[in-house]
Amino acid sequence: MYISLPKISESQQQAKMGAFVEYSQGKKEVWYSINKKYGQFLSNESSDTFLIGLLVLAMKQNEDIYIEGKVSEKLFYNLTNYLVKILTLLIPSLHQIKIFPQELTQENLVKPIQGVATGFSGGIDSFCTFIDHFQENTPTSYKITHLLLNNVGSHGEGGQQLFEKRYQRLYMFAQEYELPFISINSNLHEILPRNFQTTHTTRNISAILLLPKLFTKYYYSSAHKYEDCIIKESPDGAVIDPAAIHLLSTENTECISAGCQYSRVEKTLKVSEFEPSYRYLDVCVNAVEDAENCSQCWKCARTLLTLEILGKHELYDRVFNLDKYYEIKTSYIQSLRDSSSPLTKEVIELALSRGYDLNFTTG
Repeated sequence: MYISLPKISESQQQAKMGAFVEYSQGKKEVWYSINKKYGQFLSNESSDTFLIGLLVLAMKQNEDIYIEGKVSEKLFYNLTNYLVKILTLLIPSLHQIKIFPQELTQENLVKPIQGVATGFSGGIDSFCTFIDHFQENTPTSYKITHLLLNNVGSHGEGGQQLFEKRYQRLYMFAQEYELPFISINSNLHEILPRNFQTTHTTRNISAILLLPKLFTKYYYSSAHKYEDCIIKESPDGAVIDPAAIHLLSTENTECISAGCQYSRVEKTLKVSEFEPSYRYLDVCVNAVEDAENCSQCWKCARTLLTLEILGKHELYDRVFNLDKYYEIKTSYIQSLRDSSSPLTKEVIELALSRGYDLNFTTG
């Protein structure tokens, strides 16, 4: 695989950075774009964004990566010595490959704004990260200054339209706290395999490294508590987060796995005590044409059942249709009995501890 030197271009409203990738399946330009006012923070001095974004594809194709441009020395060291191996343990079909950058750099860019960012999708994990890092007692250099929303494959069948609608909806939350809310669009998902749940970490952090002149720290909202994280084969890439996220740091941007100190139930309780979540919580995996929770998919159902056991679900009647949830509640509860998901087991344990009768049927 060959990655060309990145180039920056601007239109009336957008700034874009793109690079051509040539590999066994052909040649394609991969690009990322942001609002033009953030174009000053782009840097085509580094190819870190494209290396991370295309790493899994190269490993899937068993192709070494040759890069026309500079790569962070820290990132190169951590990828070649540690992360490539970790990814092969997570996804055994991947191959251990080599990376050949034109040049390694230790450059630490001067930042006019000492930005501290986190991705904000409106889900339980991202709300929890925000609450933890926007408190008055948060050290200044760790307090969130920017929120981000990426389009690198997480919006499923809704694609570009759903991405834009989610951004507009969550923009109002950012406005309440007077925080910049940056949308990063990309065509990366058009070239990568369609297994977002397994590869979301490298996809999302590739977008963050687009702005090395802006961010000193980036919090990646991890899904699982430490006890459930493990380096082995899994369809859920989040299980490796505590071991992998920091390995994607560069001299300019420190990547931090946030939230593993909590169970999902503990996060949900914390979020349920934060009033804006009653208006902005977004957990749905079925949204296609709008940015609203369907109230019946497995993720909506799990969240609502957890909230119900905590006695908090009625607070969320503005973002969920509780009548729709009640229609599928019994069948969803029955599905929990045979689930091996750690997050599902947490819900069952919560129900037992609270004396909530799940009323599993026998047979």
